[in-house]
This record gives sequence, structure tokens and C-alpha cells, in this order.
Amino acid sequence: MFLVFVFLLGGGARSDIASLPLLRGGALLFAFWAASGMTASDWQRIRAPLVLLILLAIWIAVQLIPLPADVWHGLAGRDVVVSIDRILGQADLSRPMSLTPSETWNSLFAMTVPIAALLLAARTPSETYSRLLMTIVVIASVSGFLGLLQISSGVGSPFYLYRITNPDSIVGLFSNRNHHAVFLACAIVVAAMLLRDELMRRQQRTLVRGALAFAMIALAALTAMIGSRAGLAAGAIAFAVGYAMVVPAWRSREIVARDNRGRRSRSAPPSRYGHLLIYLPPVVLAALLGAAFWLSGRATGLTRVVGEDVAADLRVQAWPTVQQMIETHWLFGAGFGSFPDLYKMLEPDRLLDPTYFNHAHNDWVEILITGGLPFALIVLAALIWFGRAFIQRGTRNLVKGHRGDLRLPVLTIVLLFAAASAVDYPLRVPSLQAMTIMLIIMLCRPMPTRSRPD
Repeated sequence: MFLVFVFLLGGGARSDIASLPLLRGGALLFAFWAASGMTASDWQRIRAPLVLLILLAIWIAVQLIPLPADVWHGLAGRDVVVSIDRILGQADLSRPMSLTPSETWNSLFAMTVPIAALLLAARTPSETYSRLLMTIVVIASVSGFLGLLQISSGVGSPFYLYRITNPDSIVGLFSNRNHHAVFLACAIVVAAMLLRDELMRRQQRTLVRGALAFAMIALAALTAMIGSRAGLAAGAIAFAVGYAMVVPAWRSREIVARDNRGRRSRSAPPSRYGHLLIYLPPVVLAALLGAAFWLSGRATGLTRVVGEDVAADLRVQAWPTVQQMIETHWLFGAGFGSFPDLYKMLEPDRLLDPTYFNHAHNDWVEILITGGLPFALIVLAALIWFGRAFIQRGTRNLVKGHRGDLRLPVLTIVLLFAAASAVDYPLRVPSLQAMTIMLIIMLCRPMPTRSRPD
């Protein structure tokens, strides 16, 4: 319920989205419900990530504390505002550290969603992990279908859920096509894991297996059609990883089935029929991509890779200005959410445009610009915690895995978001935040489960 709620209302990262008050109020209710039923062991499971989220919230709040004028004037990058204050005769005005307090308040309120996701993950029993993962695949499928309705209806379609969006792209439940593409790529990995687990079941469910295989192929094709270069790369990587997970499970199933029929030994090679089914998904996907590339007159991820000049991208042209912002504000930050207004103060005349540059499109860099060194240290601590927790789970048979094994899927999703964050800002989207946090906790701090038969 929480995941569906967040994906319906939290598909954008702008601070003026009308659904945010309802999203954050609902997240608080979910958080209170989760906290009211948590045991001591539940709190122990999430102690480290909870401390990190609380430290982040405290640092955001610290940026909102008014500082004496002398202290504020001594902070880097405040020269223009100091000059204006002196002209207006307000040189002794106290101000918060943040250059945009309203946006920093928004960032503080935005912490409700990740905290709620963390508390709910702590209460999620291991027996329901498969249902939660299936929910992600279903949400991705619905989002992809909604995207097809959007693109078939044209610009101005009522199926677009956000006022500020990519109006000629497949955005689905999101406002940004890049975020949608990365989410679909994550769903491909999740669908592959569920398909692998289905192949390992004693009681086979043909319909479920077919639906998951179709979801993998369809979602991979959509990532190429969306028009996101990062999404295209993420989709290709996700499909390759998912395929690598599914093939060993399929081969094992075929060998066991033949052995049960008494036809061949367990060491015999797969049958021709088995080979056909193994190689069929990539062939079907290649055919779908070829047809989409040939028939589509719009900018897909494939055409953008082939036809667009990366050097002409605004993100590349704006990098010298972004670099100047890093050098100025790396210590304490300019304030959470301050990037767009800060960029306007330094924007070169040659880059002036009717649109605005809303983010650095490199969240690893924007961490230093808006949150400074304290935020960077919190992120570093989170990465170290995840790395240690993952290593403790072991890396033996990482690709082949076992039924319910979350190691490779979660690692792939984390790496996809880490790579996407170098060219965009996917983890600023509430729905993607919630999904990622819950998956990480499911892997790193799983709830003990009771053994039960298949």
C-alpha cells in the first residue's frame, strides 16, 4: 500500500508539485503506524540507516537557524547579498545559512518519505518480500502502459500527471523521462529475480513465469523508446544482468526435468528446445527494438545516441559554472534546494534561455554545492555501511544465486542509481527513494524467517 501510494503521488522532484502535502502527510501516517508496532529487534535492524537519516535531517535544520550578521557575511559566496544588504541599510540582518530557506524547509519536510520507507521496511516480514517485489513489477508495467497512452495521445494528453514534464515522451507515473527509464530498468532486474525464483519452485506456475518473462522484454524495449540515453544504457545493463540470473535457473530446471523423466543424466547438455527458449528473449527484444527504431519518427534513446551532439548538451556547457559553485560552497553548502537560484546568480549570458537549469545533473556534485562537506560525509558513511553489509552477505554464487537471493538484484539497482546520479538526479524523486531504501533494508537487514515448504 505504501509503495503504491508513493508512486501515485511522488513521481516528481519539484518543490511546487500539488500532491506533495498529501504525500508527506500520508507518509507520516504510515511512519507512525510502523513505529507503533516495532519491537526492539526491529529498531536494532535499522539503527545505522536511521541514525544517518536523522543526522541528515538535523543538518538540514541547522541550515535554517538564523546566524548573526557578522557570521553570515563571513560565509563563502554571500558577497552579492551582503552588498545588497548594505545598499538597503540592512547590514546587520540575521539570516539562515541557506540562501533559499523556503527550499530548505521543503527539503526538511521531504525527509518524511525516506523515514517512513525505512520504518516500514523494518516491519516487513521476509515471507512477504516476494509480494513487495511483485508490486514493483506491476507498478512498472502500469507506468509503462500509461506512458504508451501518453505518447499515443500526443502533446497535452490528459494522461500526463504533472504540469512540468516531458510532454512528448513516455514518462508514465513520473514527470521526467530519465527517472521513468531508470525505474523501468530497476523493475527489469526485479522481474528477472522473481522469474529465477519461479523456475526454482517445485510447483511450477506457467502463467506467472510467462508474465514475468514478458515484463522483462517489454520493459527493456520501453527503456529504449523513452528517449533517455541514460535510460537506454540502464535498460541494457539491467536486461543483461537479469538474463544472467535467469539462464542458470532455466538450465537447472531443464536438466532436472530430463533427469526425472529418465532420459539423460544430470550432466547432459540442454536439449534443442531448451536452447531455443534460452535464446528467444534477446532475439525478441532485438526485433522489438529494431521495429521501434525503424518505425518511430520521434526521438528515442537509440536515435539520441546516434544523432545528438553530447557536447551541445546544456549539462556539459554549464559545467564550468557548476565547478565554480563547488569551489565556493563545498565546506558548508549553499542550502538544500538552493541550486537553481544559485545558478542564476552565476549563469553566463551565452547560456541564457527561456528554460532554467534546475539541477547540476550530477547529484554527487550537487551534494557538495547544497549540503557541503557534512552532507558528503553522511553519504560516504551510508555507502560504507551498505558496502560492509553487502560483503557480510557474501558473494559466493552471486549470479546464480538461490531462491529469494536479493544480493545481485539490489547491488545492480544501487549501481544503476549511482551511475544515473552522475548525469541526473533520480534519487531526489520520492517514489524512487522509498523503493531503494526498502530494497536495501530487505537485503542488508533481513527479518528472520521461519522455514516452510515450497
